[in-house]
Amino acid sequence: MAFAVAPPLRPPDSLAGWRRSPGATPPPRFAVVLAASSGVGGERAPPTFGRLREELLQLHAEADLTQSKANSARVRLVRLTEAAENLKKRAATSVRMGKENEAVDLLVQKKKLTKALENIKERIEVLDKLSAKISEVFALVFVACGEENESNTFSPRAP
Repeated sequence: MAFAVAPPLRPPDSLAGWRRSPGATPPPRFAVVLAASSGVGGERAPPTFGRLREELLQLHAEADLTQSKANSARVRLVRLTEAAENLKKRAATSVRMGKENEAVDLLVQKKKLTKALENIKERIEVLDKLSAKISEVFALVFVACGEENESNTFSPRAP
């Protein structure tokens, strides 16, 4: 049994902007795939040390990418939380100054921002779960790599 990670997608054009157009489907992401090596007659061939090492490197890169995305989402969450608090304070100030329409607009913006915060929290949870799964697979491949390496080591025979 072997694990494989799909190659990364090419980076987007620099002219494409930061946001997707409304209604556009998100681009496909990496996929960790369980692949069984099959030999002649459907028998499984044992994984080689080189292939296991390659899979370890791919899993490590995927884990780093996932953690990086989660950390970026956490930074965004903090920044947007502060922005939501500022909108709330500005709305309160607008009410005190008698600008109810402005206060309503600010509270509508805050509500949209709160929805975005919920989405970011969900994304962080998903990325953390994905990172945990990748770590589990990494550990399995690491153990398999160690077992394969032990079977390939030279052991002198006793006379």
